[in-house]
Amino acid sequence: MLDEAPHILVVRTVTPPESDEYGRPIPGTGGESWDELTECFCHDNSQQQEVSVNGKLWVYSYHVVYEGKKLALDTKVRCLDKDTKEVVGEGKVIKNAECYSEELKGRCDIWLE
Repeated sequence: MLDEAPHILVVRTVTPPESDEYGRPIPGTGGESWDELTECFCHDNSQQQEVSVNGKLWVYSYHVVYEGKKLALDTKVRCLDKDTKEVVGEGKVIKNAECYSEELKGRCDIWLE
């Protein structure tokens, strides 16, 4: 479905630090990484459109369409240009939706704050 997607969706993963036998964090363990998820389309919201989430209006920064599973709210993501690997959009997921129609099954939309 997304044969010509120009962007790559990456997701932030946080690993908590390991603890020693006394429960103290071990220095140098844990941290964060950005893991590639799938190809996507990332649309900049230059018109300042709003999206409703549980009755609250949000002005979203980016709208992302991709194939895959739904991402949890508050997940931090980035969209990278497929060729240059430069960040073209980033934020946390404020709204997510998944298409269930047969022809669009597996395609998801997320809106980023």
